[in-house]
Parts: sequence; C-alpha cells; structure tokens
Amino acid sequence: MLWSLLAWKLIKLSIFISLVLSSVFMLFQFFRIDNLVLSLPAHETIPFLALWMSYFLFYFLPTSLFISSSVMFFDLKDSKKLNIVESFGVSPYTAYLKILLRCVPLFTALIFISFLLHEEDVSFMRSYLTYKYYVNMIYSMPENTFFTLKDMTFHVNGRYGNYLDHVFFKKDNLLVVAKGAHIQKDTLIFTEGSVLSEEGDKFYLTFFREYQLSLGKIISLERNKEKLKRDQKLNLLNSALSPILITLGFFISRKVENSTKLYYAVGVFSVLYQFFLLITKSLL
Repeated sequence: MLWSLLAWKLIKLSIFISLVLSSVFMLFQFFRIDNLVLSLPAHETIPFLALWMSYFLFYFLPTSLFISSSVMFFDLKDSKKLNIVESFGVSPYTAYLKILLRCVPLFTALIFISFLLHEEDVSFMRSYLTYKYYVNMIYSMPENTFFTLKDMTFHVNGRYGNYLDHVFFKKDNLLVVAKGAHIQKDTLIFTEGSVLSEEGDKFYLTFFREYQLSLGKIISLERNKEKLKRDQKLNLLNSALSPILITLGFFISRKVENSTKLYYAVGVFSVLYQFFLLITKSLL
C-alpha cells in the first residue's frame, strides 16, 4: 500500500508539473495566433486548443517525471522518512524499484499515446484554422486600404457584396493585379488583369481574362507523412526514456545535500534534456 501511494504521489506531481509547463509554453505561443483563435467560432477553436494542450501535456510528462522523482525522493530523504523505511530492512534502492514497478502502466500508456498524438496533428489543425481565418477575412475585406494577413496583402478600390473592384493581391513571389474579382467559397476569381511571378532569378508576366486562386492550394491542408513518422519516433524515444529519467531523478536526490543544489541540478538537466530532444528531432 505504501509503495502504491508513493507511486500515485509521483504520478500526480508529474501531471501537475507537466500541466504547468504546457500552460506556460502555450501562453507564449498563444500571442502569435491569438487573433486567429479569438476571431473564429468556439466550436472550431476549442478542439484545436484541446489537442494542443493534450499534446504538450504528453510531451512534457517524461521531463516532469524526472522533476517530480527528484523532488519526491529528496523530500523522503530530507524528512528522514527513508530512515524509517530502512529500519524495517528495506533499502532506498528497493523502495525506488517498488515505486518504479508501479509506474509501469503509465510507461505503457505513454508508449500507446506516442502513436496517437503528434506535433504534425497540431500543425495541421493550426493550418486549418488559418485557412478558415483567411476565408473569413477575405469576405470582410475593407475598401481602399492595404490589408495584410501574415504573408498575403490585399487592396480593393470598391466592394459590392462578393464582387471586388480593382484588386491588388500579393503572396510571396506571386503578384496579381486585376480590374475586378469575385469570391466563390474559398476561391478568388480575378478578371482582366496580369500575374507577375518569380521562378529562380527570372520574373514572368502573364496577362489573363480570368485567373482563379484557391486558398486551399495556398495553405496546405494535408498532413506531412515524413513529419508524422519523425514525430512518432521522437514520441517513442521521449516515452521510452521515462524510466531512465525517474532513475536519474532518484540518484540526483541521493547525491545532493540541500534543496538549493537540487533545484539547480534539476533545472539545468531539464533544459539540457529539452535541447537533446530538439537536436534529435532535427536529425530524424
């Protein structure tokens, strides 16, 4: 019963730490897409936020297991509770193994989730929301002003429902100037104008009577299979290292003498571990 309670305490503390790390990371990232999330209906943004939070909660959990094991085992040592356990003939290493074995279901769950949650899924959902945001903005495009949406710039002289008068459109190396245009679902259909595009070091100017530009083609709405495989490998590595991270936390708690040194050691290693994951991700 004692070992199950300690294992449950370790898991609860890990989930709490992972929740804090995920929330802080998402808060910094949220400022980059706040206009996108806040301008769309809740039934479209809530699933994205739930997926985003679930992924990072899972991603930071192995790191949180390391932090919580370091803190918990140090607290047991510092409060002399391990001495009481030793008085019954149970060594700290045996106590650690008993707790670790009771965390096996969590390790198994992490491996299983590795096949379900991927960073590419979050990126896909963000691209979909961006697509919806662009479509909404095009339907409410203001007149007589340059209107910029990230890497796209619009200018229209007049607007009559879904019909636009004298349109300027630019995205990356594509520039379209047209006498008029109308909006059909997610497609801009330009009439009587010209397209200036760049390929390599050369520019090409093409005149047209009608030119169609679909936002679905500009914004990729397909999952990248290579990135999905990369994410799955990284997830599996991160999950498989969980027992090792708990073990490392146990040994650090045995070596350090005071809480200040513990916090420094845990903080430095946690940052180094995140760098390790980033480097590994770039190599996969």
